Amino acid sequence: MLAIPWYFTKILGKPEVFGWMYATTTFVMMFWGIYAGSLIDHYSRKSVFLLVNIFGAVLLGGVAALGFYTGFVPDWAVIAVFSGTIFVYNIHYPALYAFGQEVSDPSNYGHFTSWAEIIGQSVSIGSGALAALMLSGIPAGDLTLFGWSLPIKHGLEPWSLQEIFLLDGITYLLGIILILKIRYTPSARRHKESGSVFARIRTGFVFLKKHPLLFLFGNASYAIFVVLLITVQQLLPVYIDRHLKAGAGLYAFAEVLYSVGALLAGAGIVWLFKKFNFILGIILLMIGAIAIYITYAFNYNVMVFSWVTLFLGISNAGARVLRTTYLFNHVPNQQIGRISSVFQTINILFRVILSAIFSISFFNTADNIRWAYLICAGVVGIALLPILFNYKKLVNFSINEP
Repeated sequence: MLAIPWYFTKILGKPEVFGWMYATTTFVMMFWGIYAGSLIDHYSRKSVFLLVNIFGAVLLGGVAALGFYTGFVPDWAVIAVFSGTIFVYNIHYPALYAFGQEVSDPSNYGHFTSWAEIIGQSVSIGSGALAALMLSGIPAGDLTLFGWSLPIKHGLEPWSLQEIFLLDGITYLLGIILILKIRYTPSARRHKESGSVFARIRTGFVFLKKHPLLFLFGNASYAIFVVLLITVQQLLPVYIDRHLKAGAGLYAFAEVLYSVGALLAGAGIVWLFKKFNFILGIILLMIGAIAIYITYAFNYNVMVFSWVTLFLGISNAGARVLRTTYLFNHVPNQQIGRISSVFQTINILFRVILSAIFSISFFNTADNIRWAYLICAGVVGIALLPILFNYKKLVNFSINEP
């Protein structure tokens, strides 16, 4: 997923094509996300994980095989991989958190969300570093990175897309093996629901209609992730290439820096704010994200960019841990998949709008991409207002449903 945006931006020189592809794919995922939520609550979450990984292995393996057979990966196949991976994202992550809530005691919700962030970001650090090697290679000689000079005796050629896709497909196979070995005893009670898919989907909307404050919080606090996905998957490759005038190495290394920040947040954010309250923590982290996006807009220094990206990881991952823990404590596991899918679908709608806006040629001309970051700061700022206005209500909010 690091390789594809860079491929369209730098290799093909068509960032606007990627932008419209991203917007179209995201729009289609709105409908898939709602349906995915009903699947997560209706079937075994372990079975959902297995099917998702089988799909990923077949898709990535098939496209890689096509690339090796023909000697290149056609654009339609690259788009299929990107769209298919977003398809996986939109069921994997809601299922992951639903499963975590299902197998955790309520007293351990904070521990689960923190460890999920720590483990996930630790893997992201390794994959981001590996992506840097695959995308840009390592020339023989002295490698200069952020002012440090490292002697390299033997260079490494950049990987082809088919090689990257093959490695990615293998990780899905490893995922299948690991998932098959999972054994667990549920802590949360679930019952099989009768009725059509539409009826099960409607249950999630009915729950949120009964608790409008939770609906407001779930969407407003999600804004920070609306912006994050747009910036990482659409804006960042253009920003690094045309604003910072840097290469693929910095693009992939930015993922490492973000993950390090997220790792720090996962390790300490619950401990930090359990003495106060999670709503306060989310407010402060959203304010931090606003400041970070404003800094992106006016900064040209690579070192400043590196530090700011580290803090972006802290703010976004920290807010995700606190937000997820709050929802775990206020949404029954029977409905968590559908509730998450409602929030995710609205999230996707806003991403479609922002992605379409940022696909306009203005933002892909010269270094105008920096103005997109100011818009992102404004989006997070607007979303912060309802949380501030309802601060006391959110801190004292509770439901009585099983």
